[in-house]
Amino acid sequence: MALIKLNNNSISAVSALPSAIDTGKIGQVVQTVKTDTFSTSSSSFTAITGLAVSITPIATSSKILIKTVISYGGDANVYGFAKILRGSTDILVGDAGSASQIRCTFPMVTLDGDAAGEVFKAHVSNSEFLDSPSSTSELTYSVHVSTYITKNIFINRESNDANAGYNGRYTSTITAMEILA
Repeated sequence: MALIKLNNNSISAVSALPSAIDTGKIGQVVQTVKTDTFSTSSSSFTAITGLAVSITPIATSSKILIKTVISYGGDANVYGFAKILRGSTDILVGDAGSASQIRCTFPMVTLDGDAAGEVFKAHVSNSEFLDSPSSTSELTYSVHVSTYITKNIFINRESNDANAGYNGRYTSTITAMEILA
């Protein structure tokens, strides 16, 4: 068996990486947790109220890691879409396809073959993106959603909101993490 050595030390004796290896450091972490509900039936992208995070990078060379976790429900057969914005700028959307295709970050769909039962179900969509804003000004990141054919999409709850043990209330988060260069 070969013995792997780093700087002429056996692996068990290595207590730190050589100084020439840049590991990146976390400058700051900011998170917003949304615990209340939100709904929309708009076919235009609408900001999820209370789900935005602001961060002020300390260097223009910093990158910002954006993570989202969105809990949602919707009417039967909802085709929902979500995208992440920095200020008013889309920062992560799919390539342009046909003229009627929606460019977004991630889908928020309530289809599983049981349309009648879909109103009782909750779903989760996650996203992660490493942004390079080249700025030391305050940056605000937010999540915007839209639906197709004006059906309802609900954040942090199911479509059926009856006071019953099979319904829940959930949380959604957006996290911004500064990665120093």
